[in-house]
Amino acid sequence: MPVLAGSPLATEAATAERPVWAQQILAARQVRDWSQADAVRELRKVSVESLPDDETMIRQWKRWESGKTMPGAFYKPLIANLFGASVLALFPEVTGVPAEPINPLRLRTQVDLFGGPEPQDWQTRVEIRISVHPTADELMGLIVFSGTGVLTIEELDDDEAVIETVRFALSYGGAGEVPTWAQKIREMFADPAAGPMLPDGYLIKLRRTVARVFGVVA
Repeated sequence: MPVLAGSPLATEAATAERPVWAQQILAARQVRDWSQADAVRELRKVSVESLPDDETMIRQWKRWESGKTMPGAFYKPLIANLFGASVLALFPEVTGVPAEPINPLRLRTQVDLFGGPEPQDWQTRVEIRISVHPTADELMGLIVFSGTGVLTIEELDDDEAVIETVRFALSYGGAGEVPTWAQKIREMFADPAAGPMLPDGYLIKLRRTVARVFGVVA
């Protein structure tokens, strides 16, 4: 049976065909309840240089969200700044390899190749940095279950507190439980009683916080 243009199925199919970065721009705008004109107006506020007229910018924004054109080097940092995300998080490099959730066991094995956490005097400590790109479910799981103390619903408005909670959890042993916590978060969205008691509206605000702070949308 053909799918009628403009129907929910057609809209869902069109969204799925968009590149990940286009879907993230669209979702980050929608989670803020902005129209495309609102997004253009807010973009002007974070730009130190003048931008083209509204009609041109809105037309360009539509092309970005549809995935027809990717923002260039000038606009990528502006859009990332607008949504409080890093450029890499909002515009992941296209490698042809599907994104994978964190695999803490593989990361831990790679780290252990360089020696234990407390090397002897004759050993050389090697500092390495590993970039990870957790999914929205993984980030929400880290915030709720990491053992660093669940942020209050008011603290979810504090970007620094949110970032520090995730950073601490990943740095001090939290990575090993990430897949389990992500699954618990998914269960809680299906049935809030499946997890710890949280204030009304907490899960919805948590999802919006992750989208705002990290530019990652569930």
